[in-house]
Amino acid sequence: DRAVRLCAYQEAIAHLSRGLELLLALPGSPERDQQELALQLSLGTALIRQGSFGPEQVGAAFARARELCEQMGKETQLCRVLGELAVFHFVRAEHRQAREFAAEAFSLAQQSGDPLLVALGHWQQGFVSFGLGRFTAARAHFQQVISFYEPQEHHQSLVSLRGSDAGVNALSFDACCLWALGYPEQALQRSKDVLALARELGHPVSLADVLAFGACMPTKMRRDACALRDHADELMQLSREKALPGWLATGTAYRGESAVMLGQFQEGVALMREGMGAEQAAGIRMYLTEHLCTLAEALGKAGQPAQGLTTLDEALALVEETDQRQWEAELHRIQANLLLMQGEDAAAQAAAEASYLAAIEVARRQHARSWELRAATGLARLWREQGRTEEAGQILAEIYGWFTEGFDTPDLVEAKELLDDLSSE
Repeated sequence: DRAVRLCAYQEAIAHLSRGLELLLALPGSPERDQQELALQLSLGTALIRQGSFGPEQVGAAFARARELCEQMGKETQLCRVLGELAVFHFVRAEHRQAREFAAEAFSLAQQSGDPLLVALGHWQQGFVSFGLGRFTAARAHFQQVISFYEPQEHHQSLVSLRGSDAGVNALSFDACCLWALGYPEQALQRSKDVLALARELGHPVSLADVLAFGACMPTKMRRDACALRDHADELMQLSREKALPGWLATGTAYRGESAVMLGQFQEGVALMREGMGAEQAAGIRMYLTEHLCTLAEALGKAGQPAQGLTTLDEALALVEETDQRQWEAELHRIQANLLLMQGEDAAAQAAAEASYLAAIEVARRQHARSWELRAATGLARLWREQGRTEEAGQILAEIYGWFTEGFDTPDLVEAKELLDDLSSE
């Protein structure tokens, strides 16, 4: 327990594994089962906090913990186990399973009447909804956590309960939801605030959480390459200092994405592949469609649109396999761009138009105004080239007119420039 509190997870895992070996040699009894439950729950939590998500270790620990909870009727511990299983499957991009476990945990939390468990239940429902591309539902759950969360009161309790602070994680995901839903300035402010809070709290794993979800992801969404590079560098440095291999893999992939955004395609693709390989070796797949999307775009910019389209086929197949849909609209938009890079004949333009329209349809279904704006901008450019100026102006003006903030962000600046050009033709 002391090692976990100090984020010395390798040492903690070694102690907990040895404790289980000794315990399993003892004859069965209620006391022995209670001790095993505590050890299995602590082991699974330590593995997750370190960044390991292999089913042979984490899955086995939580499966056994669940079995013991059900045998002994330990509903509070079962609620915790089910919640961590939701985290486990979410990180592995097994969203259907994550949704089932999150729903079970939330039901038990509500029955318990424990405000902390209820808040955790909302947090679990929130990140699962985010993964499914249900940004409005996700934000509603995160708002429940945020309205409950008082850092000075709840930080230590949450860290003791699950090894990291779900409160700052909820604030981080909320920044991503705000951006997707069309509030870029609010998203940026949320990102800055939660990063400052995480640094103030000083818990390494909670800070790594925030650097990934509250800093790297929203700055990537905003297309702020320099900020993404700086956040990724900080995440990598922290991960090396605290021996957090899972977070190091994610930081490396994001560092590669920033290099790609800055035009350093060869270096960026190499770093992305390194980070993605390390993530998958650890069982981390929650960023996979996002990384594949950026990789496909980079391949196109490097003059390899066919390889980019093959990468997108892999990502879109993954969407259908896992229900990982938070980047689905962007996958279709990049697909359209790559199709146009391959050729601008009538067939290529028709295929690209279909992909842009698919991106818009997905974005509208998800209420993801920022994704819709990007797709509409691409489609308006295509229609303009085809001489369909009036249609182009109409589809772009409709979504651009919805926004009330963030007019200095790249997406809105580009949309406004295109609208001005269309209106003058």
